[in-house]
Amino acid sequence: MKGNCHTGNIAVIEEQGVTVYGGGTNRDGGWHTMAEVPDLALGPRGVMRSVHYNDIIPDGWKCSNAFIAQQVPILIEIDWPDFSIPSNLGKEFWLALVDDIKEKGIKTVSCQCMGGHGRTGVQLAILMHYLTPESKRTWSDTADLVMEVRKRMCEHCVESKSQQKYIAEVCDLPEGESVIVSRGFDSAWDNFQVSDDEIAKALEKPKPKRKPRKGKKGKKGQQTLSQFAPKKHFGEIQKGWKAMLCLKDDQTIWMPEDHDPYPKGDWTRVDGDINDFRDQFCAVMGEKFHPLEMHDVQTSKLAMATFAELEINDDNRVKVKGRWYHPAFLEFDEGEMEVILWSDIWKREHKGAASETLTIKGNRKKESEE
Repeated sequence: MKGNCHTGNIAVIEEQGVTVYGGGTNRDGGWHTMAEVPDLALGPRGVMRSVHYNDIIPDGWKCSNAFIAQQVPILIEIDWPDFSIPSNLGKEFWLALVDDIKEKGIKTVSCQCMGGHGRTGVQLAILMHYLTPESKRTWSDTADLVMEVRKRMCEHCVESKSQQKYIAEVCDLPEGESVIVSRGFDSAWDNFQVSDDEIAKALEKPKPKRKPRKGKKGKKGQQTLSQFAPKKHFGEIQKGWKAMLCLKDDQTIWMPEDHDPYPKGDWTRVDGDINDFRDQFCAVMGEKFHPLEMHDVQTSKLAMATFAELEINDDNRVKVKGRWYHPAFLEFDEGEMEVILWSDIWKREHKGAASETLTIKGNRKKESEE
């Protein structure tokens, strides 16, 4: 899991007298945590700014001259969204950067982003390719290059298909096979036994008619104090569905409420405490979330919905295909820029039918068949 991987700054590249480090600012990494300040630090603009401009003093105040001078490296701050690629940097930038590193006597370089995975991995892959003499390169395509970065740094480096493609274009390498591991569900699905009747029943179940509430004396509309107590029961997160954890492979799957996974001893329900147990910090939202509400170790699904410009109501439900869903019931493929409902995943895996996803391209949103 990403939560148990690298910390600090790792020396990934040592070529031509230059040492390149990789790290994540959320993992005790980044140039500001290094024992010796590097000559050059580069990374996403927001990340770099957050660790550089710490003190703000009004002009003309004497105390501004009393600060202890801090050595700061040469900073290159790039407009680079999380999970994505730079929109205005092509091959020419990276070739010129490598020339600058050599010509200006740069000996140490710090590459960073928040988690030290996606954007950091892209920086490391490109610099590794161009700093390594051709005779010493052991990779023949981008897939091999990314795997070499992962070998030296972390198995999660480079997180999306667009990032792998970008590296290929910048380095003039074949893209190779995809090395992007989606948040897949294949292994867990192998433990299921389900009939078409069960699927149809779960997906087409009519909504029950609501009966008027009765108080202690049976009067319509009269409510007791117990009805205002916090609800701590299953089924309140996404009506008609439950989240089950497969104990064999640590995969969580949403399934219809009345479906019993097989064998029973290998599964346990995990959505009951979603409103009470939030211990995962989302660096984007600045809040804590339940593990089911997290897209990865540093980003919540609510943050991903915000990035995708999906409509979010006051209860933090996300609107997908005209209906409101709890963020935990969604999956996001940042490589394909798609948001997928767990009900569609269920239908696809058990009926073989094409599921509908919401595809987001730029600021445009459209429904398409997967």
